[in-house]
Amino acid sequence: MLRPVLTTAALLLAGLACHGPSADASRYPVDSTTIGPGQQLESAPGWHGDAVIYHVWVKAFADGAYSDGIGDLPGLQGKLDYLQSLGVNTLWLSPIFECDNKGTNMHGYDTTDYYAVNDRFGTRADLKALIDAVHARGMRILFDFVPNHTSTKHGWFTNAATRDSWYLWNGGQPAGWGLPWGGGSPQDVWRSGASGYFYTSFSTDSLADLNFYNPAVQAEMQKVQAYWLDRGFDGMRVDAVRYLCETGPGQQADQPDTHARLRVFRTLLDEYNTGDLHPHPGGDPAKHASKVMIAEAWTNDASGVAPYYGNGANEFHLCLDFSAPWAISNAISRGDATQVTALWEFEQSHYPAGYRSAVFDSNHDNLISRPGTQYGGSKARIILAEALTLLSPGTPILYYGNEVGMTGQSGTDLNLRQPMDWAAVTAQSGQPDSILSWCKYLIQARKTYPALRGGYTTLGTDVGPTKALAYLRDAGTERVLVVANLSAATQTVVVGGLTAHGVPSGGPVQAILGDLKGVTALAGDAYTATSIPPYGVRVLYLAGTGFQTTLHGDLP
Repeated sequence: MLRPVLTTAALLLAGLACHGPSADASRYPVDSTTIGPGQQLESAPGWHGDAVIYHVWVKAFADGAYSDGIGDLPGLQGKLDYLQSLGVNTLWLSPIFECDNKGTNMHGYDTTDYYAVNDRFGTRADLKALIDAVHARGMRILFDFVPNHTSTKHGWFTNAATRDSWYLWNGGQPAGWGLPWGGGSPQDVWRSGASGYFYTSFSTDSLADLNFYNPAVQAEMQKVQAYWLDRGFDGMRVDAVRYLCETGPGQQADQPDTHARLRVFRTLLDEYNTGDLHPHPGGDPAKHASKVMIAEAWTNDASGVAPYYGNGANEFHLCLDFSAPWAISNAISRGDATQVTALWEFEQSHYPAGYRSAVFDSNHDNLISRPGTQYGGSKARIILAEALTLLSPGTPILYYGNEVGMTGQSGTDLNLRQPMDWAAVTAQSGQPDSILSWCKYLIQARKTYPALRGGYTTLGTDVGPTKALAYLRDAGTERVLVVANLSAATQTVVVGGLTAHGVPSGGPVQAILGDLKGVTALAGDAYTATSIPPYGVRVLYLAGTGFQTTLHGDLP
């Protein structure tokens, strides 16, 4: 059963007492600190395939600097022991740079200075300390990069010297234009400003799209990326990548010129793999700190994501998989595994070699409710959703608070950005069957067994895709079977066809997670998973030499 909403007193004890920033801006000192190049963690290309990413909404996570009820960088640093114990190895920070909106829903996607830290979050020195502390634990850290647009309060927009050429302007509101994802009108995207009407992808007077046909803009965005990567960030999530270039009405998304700009982004990141253009870990020229970039190419059409991988090596390393949360939800809530298996199979067959999907449970936007709400507070279903995310054929992203079943109804994004429930962390840490404990087991399993980071094959069952989901993960000779009960009743599931995928006929079976119920071997090419509890999941070691131990039995 999930915890109720915390009282103000409880939030005070937890370190986050209020949701909105203090109106007293004078309590936040002018940042006179600096952060120089360095702070690099040695990393080989491809490290993102082994990553388990934790998405931190910084404002909501932990207050450590000003006792103002606002999460900040020192507060996050103070929680690194917890994050390391959870098992995640990469942190993705929500936007931390200086922004316009400092109100209740301060989100940071309205940048006013790409080189300054949001004063509510701390200083450049605080950021350096955080990066150093993350790297000292062998963990990595990503920043949220917003190149498509700035706030209309940004100096580039308010200064006439850059305003006219760094943004997109028109003498009127030209006919035929609408929102870049469809619908809308010219009035939505062309807004009145000092030099006529400026273009905004997001239908607001407060954001203006940058002109990516201006070489000066392109060069500045490269400079921003290199500045922060040189200062220790291990990569970046790139916002609104579909909308960098517009060539006319109805041609405002997914343009070839956008992909050309993104390939330049990737070229910069690839410079960190070799050579001497950027800082070396520890100053050792033999060491390199490979970087990663993740695309927010928001579309529910998986085919629309494929182009953002380029040829598999010249655009994004990872693309956020916006189809996955709902596909997983439909498997659990509607008893239909076909959507999620079809999605994973489509990605395998249509995405380029070298692709890696970034599969997330929920996020800060109104895509889907948090699992704690989406699954009606059912612990078993929440754990199953996290299992299908963390054991997916992609790189998983865990949104802060979901590991303890925090609630949040989509429809109003502020619902999805509430203060971290540290009281729930304390309570669940001592419960071996809690959501938190199961997230730890699942992460540990993924990190321990290469097969759970490797290939994927959908398997058939005797009960069909409305009642069960079964798939095989593989790496080298190692094979791990995942079997999920999609029903509200205990059921036995027979999984067949295993020997066709490198599993020895009649071979032994060992439980990584879940119970064997006495069935310790295959019967020919099939395995019978006996009496799986409602919405239960079993993770079973079928082949290889790397089995270690059973992390936990079935959820009671």
